[in-house]
Amino acid sequence: MYMRAFSLLFSLAVLLGLTILPTNHAAAQSTPVAYKALTQQSGWLNTSRALTTEDLQGRIVLLDFWTYCCINCIHVIPDLHYLEEKYGNKLLVIGVHSAKFDNEKDDENIRQAMLRYGIDHPVVNDFDFRIWRSFGVRAWPSFILIGPDGEVVQQWAGEGNRNAIDKAIQALIRESDTLNTSPLPIALEKSSEPATILRFPGKLEYIPDYRGEPSLAIADSSHNRVVISGLNGGIRTVIGSGKEGTMDGAFATATFHTPQGLLYRDGMLYIADTDNHLLRAADLRTNMVSTLAGTGTKGYDRTVKNAKARSVDMASPWDLAFYPDADHIAIAMAGTHQLWIYNITDKTVSVFAGNGRESIDDGSWPFNSLSQPSGLSVTGDKLYLVDSETSSLRVMQGDELETLIGSGLFTFGYESGKKGEALMQHPLGVYADGDNIYIADAYNHAIRRYNTGTEHLYDYAGTSERGNKDGNRRYATFNEPNDVLRVGDTLY
Repeated sequence: MYMRAFSLLFSLAVLLGLTILPTNHAAAQSTPVAYKALTQQSGWLNTSRALTTEDLQGRIVLLDFWTYCCINCIHVIPDLHYLEEKYGNKLLVIGVHSAKFDNEKDDENIRQAMLRYGIDHPVVNDFDFRIWRSFGVRAWPSFILIGPDGEVVQQWAGEGNRNAIDKAIQALIRESDTLNTSPLPIALEKSSEPATILRFPGKLEYIPDYRGEPSLAIADSSHNRVVISGLNGGIRTVIGSGKEGTMDGAFATATFHTPQGLLYRDGMLYIADTDNHLLRAADLRTNMVSTLAGTGTKGYDRTVKNAKARSVDMASPWDLAFYPDADHIAIAMAGTHQLWIYNITDKTVSVFAGNGRESIDDGSWPFNSLSQPSGLSVTGDKLYLVDSETSSLRVMQGDELETLIGSGLFTFGYESGKKGEALMQHPLGVYADGDNIYIADAYNHAIRRYNTGTEHLYDYAGTSERGNKDGNRRYATFNEPNDVLRVGDTLY
């Protein structure tokens, strides 16, 4: 058994997220020290070789310290795209991947995350936090701007800093007589990515009778669409054109952006359109898509109550479940670390769990807290959820939240047992089936089973090694499974 427990000070810094980093360290950075700190790791991605001091000299460099599990790190990727497009070869963005979870230290796993998120700038694997410590970083995400002379100009932490970074870059460009804009050894990882029918699929949903046959809905997330297939494979219908966007209308022309959670009832497929920050609906009888909640803008409000659904900004809705009844949809609002409720009849939304603080407090709202909820499933009057950043399994009954497995943001691993013994690593999916709760334990590359009677977490499928081997469930291998769904005697 192993555990990761960072110091309380470090944990609090990460929890704050928006805390500005100390600036006294920047003054101590000399040109050779700054470049030495950045080039001390050898694992580079999106390049043909490691970047050197010579590559960096004379450039404006923006460092993005990130870890690919982090919803806040995902939220700032559009900001980086904006800055890269605006400044072209006058700005070099470098991602410094300082992993929170052990699974995230692997070069191949980081490469896959870069493909999933559309990251085209160089990324260095700071697996042992050497670069992180050299620059005095305290939170994910953090940004450090380095001038053409190698001096640290300014530092920021958290979301919402695009305008400030933009102004600082503009000032550097005005002050610089010449900039190094010579070609870099860029070799994009996506250039060798094979074409596949599905690209980073996310959530699953069962459709009992679609055009006379039982079917599966699959969130084909990185193709920006939803695929309906037969239970044994074969595409039956595609919802979405594959382009990024928020367009409603016919299945063939509607657009999404990284859809995740799916939920079906009575001919209607509800879709958590994650990167659009929307709740959408696909009517399988009319083949039309509509928007139910959200504005398309990422929100920050953590006190929403009975608000008109189409007027409220949402933040990365990740999964859906009918709760507490068929007239309400629970939404795992990963971006604000909360659960929201969408009232189908009134077309309103409200917070019903999570005070917005990234933690693992039980009880009723507003005293309970969540940490990037990523999977929901209902059985009876209980809503089960996996909280990915605390590697926990939790349950809502009425207004009360209870933790069944997991204890904190930096405690994770791969162990069976009861609470206090059992460990998971960034679970993303859950399916509640009576007394058995199946869990997609993503970063352990495994499917786990929690029994409510014994209160014990068991291994169910997978070896904890990454792979795609079929066969006996105990020896089969998975690669960061995102969801699990039971249909009859089969788990998908």
